[in-house]
Amino acid sequence: MKRIELPKVMAVRLYLNGAEPKSKAPVDSHTDAVAAIEKNAAEIITAAVLIEDRMVEATAKLLFGSQPLHKERTLFVNEIMSTSDMSYKAKRHAFTSVMEVMGTLGSEDLKALKRKLNNIMHWRNAFAHGNLMHEHNAGYVITYYSGGHKELVLDDELFEHIEQTIRDCLYACNGVIEGLRERT
Repeated sequence: MKRIELPKVMAVRLYLNGAEPKSKAPVDSHTDAVAAIEKNAAEIITAAVLIEDRMVEATAKLLFGSQPLHKERTLFVNEIMSTSDMSYKAKRHAFTSVMEVMGTLGSEDLKALKRKLNNIMHWRNAFAHGNLMHEHNAGYVITYYSGGHKELVLDDELFEHIEQTIRDCLYACNGVIEGLRERT
């Protein structure tokens, strides 16, 4: 399949008067680092969409059981949860609220899942709408707006944290779905 290459713009931040960059110089070359960031961004956005789908599936299973042709379940999934009016935030709220009411997870586990799902939403928005910036003689940050100006320092530690958080959320959603298959 053809791989497209589109023009890109990247800001460079210079520090004057002894100010220090927020990031560290990457070990990789500039080209390799940017390629890795772009690949990771695509993975994060794709995974966030997958998690949205899994939250919808888990919510429908909690409410309607595992009968895929159940007309109310189909209506709920297609006409409510899958509409463009239902944002990631709204799906996350519906999913965690149903889990809370039904006692699917303990209080602390549910609180941790809510925090992780919220982080995924912020990261998805940062990588989908943010601006990549190279700090002169240092590494990379992504600047974005989420209730105010924010920045993420892009390094291995952040990407490892993102990867683990996404895996945790997928396991939680799949656990709800699989657990219901055994009960219904």
